[in-house]
Amino acid sequence: MICISPTTIIIPDILHPIYRFMLEHLMNWVTSFLELHSRMKKFNQLWAMMPPNPGFARFNKPYIQVTQWSVKEMNVLRRVIVPASVATLSNCLVSRKIPFTEALLCVKNIVYFHLLAQYQYHTEAMIRYMENYLEEFHCQKDSFSPFCASKSSTKVSEAL
Repeated sequence: MICISPTTIIIPDILHPIYRFMLEHLMNWVTSFLELHSRMKKFNQLWAMMPPNPGFARFNKPYIQVTQWSVKEMNVLRRVIVPASVATLSNCLVSRKIPFTEALLCVKNIVYFHLLAQYQYHTEAMIRYMENYLEEFHCQKDSFSPFCASKSSTKVSEAL
């Protein structure tokens, strides 16, 4: 006989919509940044060339053509956005080195914060890491300021 109680029922992840919104918002910034610097084509090529890995399905189309995200695709995005961004923004002119580095640090810090936030338990050390990632994100997010001109976008970026 199986005993079911409220504590044994699977509880939905109430933070999932927040995580999803954070990644979608970040990707809007990243996409605009890449388009401004004429790097979107390279990012799309890298995105479509990602090799399949265990627990990681290969993408069928370029990033820019994805219109709807499943949970599985969002998890893959979270895993590949940092290395894909590094590969896309590498080999740049000296004049673009600083904005590219700031954009990469911004992406890395919010993704790492996002990954740690999903742990079920947090130690003091993990909380310090999360605080550091969030502080660094706020220091670097100005690289995306041209793409968050509306008041609602500014409020969201400050809330992150």
